[in-house]
Amino acid sequence: MPSKKLILIMIDGVSADYFETHRNRLPNLFQLAERGYRVNRMKSPVPAVSMPGRASLLTGVAADKHGIYGNRLRQEGRFNPADAKDVRVPTIATLASSAGLDVACIGHALIKPEDVSLYVPPCWMRGSDFTKVTATGRDVSLLQIKDPHQRLAGIALPFGDNPSISDTAMGTAEYLIADRKIVAAAAALLRSNFAPDVIITEINATDSAQHFYGYESEEAHSAAEFADGLVGLCLDSLRHNATGDQYNLAIVSDHGHGANSKTIYVDRVVPNLVYDTEGSTVHVFVDSSSERAYAEEKLTSVGAIPLDRSYLPTELRDCVVTFAAPSGCNFANAPGDVPADSVVGDSYYKSMHGRRPGDPADDRFCLFFGTDVPVGVIETADAESFAPTVSALLDLPLTSFPGRPLFTPSVNPRSL
Repeated sequence: MPSKKLILIMIDGVSADYFETHRNRLPNLFQLAERGYRVNRMKSPVPAVSMPGRASLLTGVAADKHGIYGNRLRQEGRFNPADAKDVRVPTIATLASSAGLDVACIGHALIKPEDVSLYVPPCWMRGSDFTKVTATGRDVSLLQIKDPHQRLAGIALPFGDNPSISDTAMGTAEYLIADRKIVAAAAALLRSNFAPDVIITEINATDSAQHFYGYESEEAHSAAEFADGLVGLCLDSLRHNATGDQYNLAIVSDHGHGANSKTIYVDRVVPNLVYDTEGSTVHVFVDSSSERAYAEEKLTSVGAIPLDRSYLPTELRDCVVTFAAPSGCNFANAPGDVPADSVVGDSYYKSMHGRRPGDPADDRFCLFFGTDVPVGVIETADAESFAPTVSALLDLPLTSFPGRPLFTPSVNPRSL
């Protein structure tokens, strides 16, 4: 019996509202949504930022279980970028490989190289913001390409086995180039005679364009159209593969996005405390009840909203207080050129996420398509429902998931 096959494509920062409003810009995605199974509004985890969003998709549990409570985690007195080694539970890749499936990670975050047969790291891990710095120097083990059978030989990738690590953050143009190379590699695999059973990949320029140019800006529209074209490239590869009709597709975003105009300068509001900003969410680390009261007094005075901390791993709930920024605001440090008494100013980022739980701007789009996917639509679904649905499509055990699949897989012959 042939193996179950699946392609998972994560498109960064495409909100449910954007997908609904701008279907005409996304012809490939819209066609799949209309002919497959669509979640109108998939909820984001807390906080609704990149790494927690990806972790929820891959594991089917919340941060209290998988451990990725932010883009950065406090470890040994410093904030380190969250990476695959920090994920505390099995991912979809772990389960699929354990079941004997040939799994390829092409540029997706939070997947351990040992859990897949082919591994290409995320393009953005080259920068200092995303590569862990330890007491002994940079930890670059997750930056190495794993391709023992040379299935990607001759295919251009964002970097090679010995990448040069830059301290310069990537801009939108660089993301566009890197996304094209990453998805072109996935598409090449799909056209080959050695296509993996499972391909997990991601597209990132959509998030960058919104941050820097704004929600529904022309640049954001162009990035979304570009992402849709990359999905089309994968679809075209499937049409040219004799086994292409055996693949199911799962396409989803890690969080939403929404217009942002102001920044709360956390270093000015709570200058004596340790904190880490996560978009429109901030984690403040406290050592005593007096520090907790101080943080709550100061941050609520500028409109910040205290959040329930049940999403955090148990060991952090007594030493962290979490706040969401008021609508249209984010948290960051004050730039050097603002007056010393300013606690709020114009935001560098024109669009943001990680808002108060339940904010519709953080809802994301999600769709499934394929021979085992029924035609249907539901209005909302929790973040934790995605992983068990993917696992059901791959005929994997569901015992590790608290949630249930969104639908029961069934044979529905259809063509791309």
